Amino acid sequence: MVGNAALVVAEKKTKHEKLLIEFIEGYKAGSPTDASVYWISLKPATISRLFYEKHKIKVSHGNIKRLLKTLGYGYRKQSKQLATGTYANRNEQFEIIFSMVLIMNIKSPVLSIDCKKKERLGNLYRDGKCYCTKAVKVLDHDYEHLSEGKVIPHGIYDMQANKGYVTIGNSSETADFVIDNLLWWWLNYGIHQYPDAENILLFCDAGGANSYRHHLFKHRLMTFAKETGLKVIVCHYPPYCSKWNPIEHRLFSQVHRAMGGVVFSSYETVKQLIEQTSTDTGLSVIVRLNFKEYNTGIKINKSEVDPKRISYHCKLPELNYRIYP
Repeated sequence: MVGNAALVVAEKKTKHEKLLIEFIEGYKAGSPTDASVYWISLKPATISRLFYEKHKIKVSHGNIKRLLKTLGYGYRKQSKQLATGTYANRNEQFEIIFSMVLIMNIKSPVLSIDCKKKERLGNLYRDGKCYCTKAVKVLDHDYEHLSEGKVIPHGIYDMQANKGYVTIGNSSETADFVIDNLLWWWLNYGIHQYPDAENILLFCDAGGANSYRHHLFKHRLMTFAKETGLKVIVCHYPPYCSKWNPIEHRLFSQVHRAMGGVVFSSYETVKQLIEQTSTDTGLSVIVRLNFKEYNTGIKINKSEVDPKRISYHCKLPELNYRIYP
């Protein structure tokens, strides 16, 4: 009798599970880009309630979670991995970048540079959480006219030393802004850490103030090379591949965590927050404020880029070049 009762319970459980699976399948949706990816928009508590309303069968949240896991569902967030465009020589450029890292002399700096997402100063909402005694009240809208200024963080990540150098500007992200930051880094830190350096390797995105299409960036790099006496080797990451720039995941991701959920009440506050950035692997960050006004709309003709002081890579010249002092 006991065995028969257990069998009945097992059969009933199996029947209920099949009904629940069919119910979940009814709310399944698929990814438009990957046929193997599915999701459901319902939470376990909602599934439990709707399933009871339809079948008059109570199922605990825990059982639903376990069943979802068995079916291959996990509680995940979206992942930004689909490129918005393509570049024909993407893989070839990555091979060039990898080879440049291997052949660089340890006496020469290897830097990854980029401008982090621009922020706004003032009592405005910011994503993230922090420990506080009460919820921090901010304005219910984040319109631009409510801000008290722009926060433009430009970063330099020294890949060999695992150190970050961030300049916070409030004007515009321009080629002059980028080169000023490089010069600040070299004169205050780089020249002391790499006293025997003859070359400097720069990794940067394909667009923005350091775009490979802009003659202005190359012209300003020539100024930097002349002032420092360094040969500047530049490798741009292919278009639509900026997320692979090392500064994004080695520096900016950590900076983002350090600044999460905190109101940017002043530039000094932003500076202190970024300076707190650190990791168990030894990352540290030096920050400075730069309130210099930078002009936008400056244009340089190709003829102003001295051809005698620049040489291009034989395979992908548009993305790789060397500038001489």
